[in-house]
Amino acid sequence: MSEHKPFMVVFKEGAPQSAIDEQKQRIESQGGKIKQTFDSPIIRGFSATIPDAIASELTTQSTGGGHEHIEYLEPDSEVRTM
Repeated sequence: MSEHKPFMVVFKEGAPQSAIDEQKQRIESQGGKIKQTFDSPIIRGFSATIPDAIASELTTQSTGGGHEHIEYLEPDSEVRTM
């Protein structure tokens, strides 16, 4: 069974909502879970637990701007302010 790790998936400016929904559905169909959705002028995307195989693929594809709609993936972690 594939391990699922928390990631943030951030989409490029102008990415259609259908591309975001497609990635969410793909992740959920493989046992991942969407935690939170972000839709603001600063960030568009979502946080989710993502199967390793999908996370690895999307990270590779988005490196250097190579993915049509995804800007980047990054491990999701708690952020604290002082």
